[in-house]
Amino acid sequence: MQKRKHNKGLSAVSGHFRRSEDGSFTLEAIIWMPIFAILLALIMNITMVFYVESQMLRVVQDANRMVSLGRIAGETDDEAETETETFVLAELAYIDAPTMAVTTEINNGFVTTVLTAQATDLMPFNFLRNSFSGIRVGVRAQHIIEY
Repeated sequence: MQKRKHNKGLSAVSGHFRRSEDGSFTLEAIIWMPIFAILLALIMNITMVFYVESQMLRVVQDANRMVSLGRIAGETDDEAETETETFVLAELAYIDAPTMAVTTEINNGFVTTVLTAQATDLMPFNFLRNSFSGIRVGVRAQHIIEY
């Protein structure tokens, strides 16, 4: 068996380093890891927007259902509208979205509630928020007043 002769010179060491593929996966993982982290953060931000949107819709539907059954009622329609809006904002206070706006209208035997919020307020990470700064998420529900 022939032994490999190693030159201790700098050019021989650098040549061996250039030709060696040991550890190439580690280098590729280090290069790709930030890209995966960015992609994961973007996916989580968008997923949370849709998750909060579904919660917003549930609360708006619950509030309208309460009005339609007479559980939320005021002396006038304006009082019932204000009470409904207060209920919706109180139920969604944990979201901490300063741009959240709700309007309720009782008209012709129907109660209609519209709730909107800035998409960036619904995202858990500050990452890539500027791309979504002009987008508002909104839900709308309408119920027949039954009482």
